[in-house]
Amino acid sequence: MSDESSIVREAPTQAWWHPNRLFIGSKAIWAIMLVLMSISLWIVFSSTSTKAFGSWASGGGFFNMFGKHILSMGLAIGLCVAVSHIPLRFFRKYARLFLFFSFILLLYVLFRGQDLNDAKRQISLAGISFQPSELARLALINFVATQLRFKDGRHASARNFWVIFITTGLFCLPIFLENISTALILASVVFCISYIGGANRKMMRRLLLGGLGALALVIMLLVLVPSIREGGVTRLGTGYARIERFITQVGAPINSDTYSDIDGKDLQIVSSQRAIANSHLLGVGFGKSEMRNLLPEPYSDFVFSILVEEGGIAAAILVVLTYLALFFIIGGIGRRTNSVYQTLLVQGIGLIITLQAFLHMLICVNLFPITGQNLPFISRGGSSYLVTGIYFGILLAVSHDNKRKEEERIAKAGGLNQIVATEAIPEMPPIESEPIENVEP
Repeated sequence: MSDESSIVREAPTQAWWHPNRLFIGSKAIWAIMLVLMSISLWIVFSSTSTKAFGSWASGGGFFNMFGKHILSMGLAIGLCVAVSHIPLRFFRKYARLFLFFSFILLLYVLFRGQDLNDAKRQISLAGISFQPSELARLALINFVATQLRFKDGRHASARNFWVIFITTGLFCLPIFLENISTALILASVVFCISYIGGANRKMMRRLLLGGLGALALVIMLLVLVPSIREGGVTRLGTGYARIERFITQVGAPINSDTYSDIDGKDLQIVSSQRAIANSHLLGVGFGKSEMRNLLPEPYSDFVFSILVEEGGIAAAILVVLTYLALFFIIGGIGRRTNSVYQTLLVQGIGLIITLQAFLHMLICVNLFPITGQNLPFISRGGSSYLVTGIYFGILLAVSHDNKRKEEERIAKAGGLNQIVATEAIPEMPPIESEPIENVEP
């Protein structure tokens, strides 16, 4: 008769489509993703209703825009799930190839791109519009994390610094010509993860001083040379005008004079402020926004204003806390991994998402000049929505890798303890018990 303790029973293997195998990684990341997407469904449906009625009145479909958003949402979830199952060494191994491909797309959109908000920012592939700058941000962050992963001192060498600096400059320059804010955000994130990753400190101090000096020089030229800010070669003139209007509006209350300019040059920020002023604690209610009919791009660049108007301060607090929670959860994922590459990659992704989110909210409440940044996973779907799905997929892949390594470590430690216990305590011979005799009372 066989010993039952020696029989090893393997757990039944789950199919690949089983939720436990398909949706891997941090449950907190999944929860935040679902919260943001749920808010997106509500606010995009409401903010696109005006255009939907216009499309319906002209013979088009009422749900065209919202249907495309649902499609983008489904594609983003699909990309997120697919990327979460890709081994992280794949991103590290092909970082340079990914970088080169993204750079080619940046050059292509610079010369052959389609106009979006008076700038060449997107290309059309198979009828789908796509902004290469979104993909370029991920490619550059991945490349920088790869360059700083070394532990033998190469990460802090002057040569490695110049590789990162020149590559970042080559990427940020074509982005800067058409989208100044995106280029500055990307450069800031690269600087932060380079500092965290231990890049050459002497060179980074020089870079910081040189960058501040270059910024001061650009501002001086814009102020002193009108032809530069009025020219159409770059968007410096647009940026200067927005900053100038922002400075003149600081501290200015919203009054009848402000309302009278609702159709003027300050249409965006005045409409945004009026939307927030209408909100109160719980807002005006779903689908009852007034400013969605006046704000340009209410489902993208100023979606937070419509969200506050309809959901009130309560909805605003929920969104802010959700992004804050995402930032700290990403920090926890980065701390738990023992890979420098993975740590820098998730930190760069966390900075990109949260910095863009809070910049969008600051613009809507008139605490920062208008830049045209959307709200990740809430603004209407597009290339940004899809790339954000890839961001979340990488976060899930790293968190799943952390969990797998932790389980392996615990299993290994348990096996060693069992070996030590077996060797330390010698096997004792069985004690033969003698029969007990009946004793007379």
